[in-house]
Amino acid sequence: MRKTVIASIAAAALTGVLAAPAMAQDAVQPNLVGGSPATGETGWAVSMQIKGRGHICTGTLMFRDMVVIPSHCAFKEIGGTVPWDPAQVIVRVGSKDRTSGGEMLEVARVDPHEKFEWLSGPEAYDVGALKLAKSANQQPLRLGGETTKPGTKVTMYGWGTDLPSGDTKNLPRKLQKLDTTIVDREKCADAGIGVYEICTDNPYGTDGPGGGDSGGPVVEMVDGEPRFVGIISRARDGALPGQDETVATDATAFRTWLYEKDRRVAATSAA
Repeated sequence: MRKTVIASIAAAALTGVLAAPAMAQDAVQPNLVGGSPATGETGWAVSMQIKGRGHICTGTLMFRDMVVIPSHCAFKEIGGTVPWDPAQVIVRVGSKDRTSGGEMLEVARVDPHEKFEWLSGPEAYDVGALKLAKSANQQPLRLGGETTKPGTKVTMYGWGTDLPSGDTKNLPRKLQKLDTTIVDREKCADAGIGVYEICTDNPYGTDGPGGGDSGGPVVEMVDGEPRFVGIISRARDGALPGQDETVATDATAFRTWLYEKDRRVAATSAA
């Protein structure tokens, strides 16, 4: 079953992928349609950019020297097998404006998940990492402790398109947020939801991520503190932003993999 990615790479419409335009891979990351300007501390929200091309995906600073992204954003083409050369990738950390402020940091390594294969079946591994050349001067977002259950209130963040048409020619400069809810997995069946994924609602049947939002963090408040629980991945193939529920990678399922990537050791666990 085909899936639509929410990255920011270069497709004119949201075809299941939530990425943004500007690259050889020609897939666009969605922005949050129906969202509002992000407020409060969001220094952990990261704009992944390609030098000379601009924003392609949203990421999350999980450690001061590592940004979490979807695996599909690690490759030059959606469904391709050639990762980005780290020398081509740069990230903006610590600013709600993807064009100014914060820190611009070089990337030392691009790490897609070893088992990731686009549209490969029920065991999705749409999680990856960018190892930074130096640590950011920002507070990372703490990883949640367990898989978020249906009915839980969460907030999505991203720089994806804010237009219901999915047009990504003029993405918002300011970070957007959208309050939503984790829903039963069955609601994301048309998007081919996998074992290590969660399903997020589309409020009012109209609001959700679009091109350029791929990788945006899904955040749950726990005892008044934000926790990183999901990574925006995709929607049903052919769906426009907000038209259907959205699939997000369950970030908590990949705790061991993410820690081992930051330690620069071979991952011993698939998830």
